[in-house]
Amino acid sequence: MNKIIYINKKINNFKKKITVEGDKSLSIRWALLASQAFGKSRAYNLLNSEDVLNTLSCLKKLGVKINLKKNYCEIAGNGINSFNYKKNLTLNLGNSGTLGRLIL
Repeated sequence: MNKIIYINKKINNFKKKITVEGDKSLSIRWALLASQAFGKSRAYNLLNSEDVLNTLSCLKKLGVKINLKKNYCEIAGNGINSFNYKKNLTLNLGNSGTLGRLIL
């Protein structure tokens, strides 16, 4: 039996630290979620892989500000549906199925 849950309350600011090992799927998902949040999000131990770098490159082409340093990545999000791009933009997703499914 499927149940549908509706959340009507606004979520408060989240100011906690979460520590997990670098993982491709989690790194891609974090980058996409951070790009849609309001304000700056920072991740340490982001996996340094081709798929994750392709994700960051695609987000930059979509107008997201990304600051990639040696030990962390900071993404400045502008909220849901805030991508800024020109018509007929081509994004190189590489072989990332996760990015391909989630960026649509």
